[in-house]
Amino acid sequence: RSVAGGRRGPNRAVDIDRHRGVRKRIMTEDSGAHPGVGTPPSANGDARPKTRGCPTVPLWDKVRADPADFNCWTALIGAAERTEDVLKIRAVYDAFLAEFPLCYGYWKKYADAEARLAGIDGVEHVYERATHAFPYSIDLWTQRASHAIAMRRDAEKVRELFESGLAYAGTDWLAHPLWDKYIHFEQHSGCGSPVHVSRLYGRVLRVPLKELDKYWAGFDAFVTNRSPSAVIPPEELRAIDAAVGGTAHPGATASVTAASATAPRAATSNGGGDGAEEAAEAAARAAATEAAGGEDPRLIRFRDVRFEAYRATAIVRATREPFEHGVKRPYFHVKPLDDAQLSNWDTYLDNEERVGDVSSVTRLYERCLVPCASYPSFWLRYARWQASDAGQGVAAARAALQRAANVFCKRDVEVHFALARFEEVVGDVDAARAAYAHVADDVAPGLLRCVVERANLERRAGDVDAAKNTYERAMQVEKSREGAGSKAYGVLACKYAAMLHEACGDVEGARAVYERAADAGEGANALVWDGWLNFERSVGSFANVRAVVERCCDVFDERRASGGSQPGLCPRLPERDRRRLSSALVEYADLVGTADELADAERAHERRFPARHHGGDGD
Repeated sequence: RSVAGGRRGPNRAVDIDRHRGVRKRIMTEDSGAHPGVGTPPSANGDARPKTRGCPTVPLWDKVRADPADFNCWTALIGAAERTEDVLKIRAVYDAFLAEFPLCYGYWKKYADAEARLAGIDGVEHVYERATHAFPYSIDLWTQRASHAIAMRRDAEKVRELFESGLAYAGTDWLAHPLWDKYIHFEQHSGCGSPVHVSRLYGRVLRVPLKELDKYWAGFDAFVTNRSPSAVIPPEELRAIDAAVGGTAHPGATASVTAASATAPRAATSNGGGDGAEEAAEAAARAAATEAAGGEDPRLIRFRDVRFEAYRATAIVRATREPFEHGVKRPYFHVKPLDDAQLSNWDTYLDNEERVGDVSSVTRLYERCLVPCASYPSFWLRYARWQASDAGQGVAAARAALQRAANVFCKRDVEVHFALARFEEVVGDVDAARAAYAHVADDVAPGLLRCVVERANLERRAGDVDAAKNTYERAMQVEKSREGAGSKAYGVLACKYAAMLHEACGDVEGARAVYERAADAGEGANALVWDGWLNFERSVGSFANVRAVVERCCDVFDERRASGGSQPGLCPRLPERDRRRLSSALVEYADLVGTADELADAERAHERRFPARHHGGDGD
């Protein structure tokens, strides 16, 4: 998804557009060969050993009880390593790295275990999975390329690995290990050439890395005392040849002029033709070289161009350096970051969104989401930016939310709700339903907010019956589990009635919900009565408000008195709640009723709760 160029110009980012196809091909090959990357097959099933007495079995029980317990995982890895059983070790690493895919060190340990116990083919398999699960890791790409070099893989295959790694993470502030390895490969493997090396230096000098100065020094030392044709790319050498005569190094102008004056005479004596022109050019270059202290002016010009690129990149690096100094932990860890680092990432992202291009902002977000992988707020911010006009669009925003929901913040309901709302906004209602169902079934069973949001989704989708059924099922489940007098049951009833009244305009339907809820709880759910009273007040009927209070304070007492209910099974609504509701009727009558209605409400209240001169409150 990287896009090079943009507002910041060619000096801001590595030239990777032409290598994007290479990266895409490599990653497609990897994902095709290993479709379970990120969630390996053994992590999806029961990878726990079945053998009694195996030292890993108790630890498997612990990590399955609490998959987020990092210390239990490391203990399990240690126990598996001590068995020297490659199948047990694979099962543990597969499950662990599905839970914590950003742990570079454990990918490396996994590869080392494969090399030790199963052979070299397994190492390559692990590194392929690692760079697919964590493609912005400098260390993993460096290790994968190093392994390919050690195995004497084809030079073009090695270059493809380097290019793919640079396309993802080549602009990282600390990307120098990968650049170093690539330059060393081209310079010392016998597969490259000086032109390959100078091309790499030309690219890295346009990347604002921490080690930028080292690369300028390395480039300067590399090209010094070399033939221009050996280190200057052919297309650039031709352009320099065409320009160097008119823009020779200062001090060489007089010599070049003299050489140009004598060259025609030499050409005439030699018979003219192409050879004469070449002799003239050679004489001019020789004079310029002599005036420049023995250095070829073409090499000087080549170095000057690279120096200008280096100087411009250094200016960009200086703007990033204060933010980079605030990044104290660039790697993933389960321990939380301090507030200063979180604030620094927010400020850094603000700045890059303001001055950067799509490519640089995307890479900075990906860098941020390594140490901040466990923070939902950064994932949601990333998705919002990707979905904005400045980002890469709907697909990139969805990918960010899915990564957060499925891997990094999978136990955080806010991320799942954000994914559901996103899918609804972009028109995929079925995907939104699936996100809510996942929360209800796996992430937070019984969460009332999930019921409410799912019902509202169905109502917005035009399926009011589905919205009603969502509430009906949830209320039935809550009634069978905790009883109709529970707080959760009361909340569901009030939310259900509010949807019918305010969103659907169904006043009678809302009233019917309150009636059923009150009867189901034998009049003992205070939330239902409060909601019902407020509903009738909003409708504006004094008679209905009075009927609700009478039903609450009188009807259920009459049922108990007549034996209509079973004593001991349903708790009576406490007197403080009945007194509050009865007082609310008096206040409402005073606000909107007639003098007679007010007098009737006061007499009813006094009858229900006679004044007491001694004793405490009621029950």
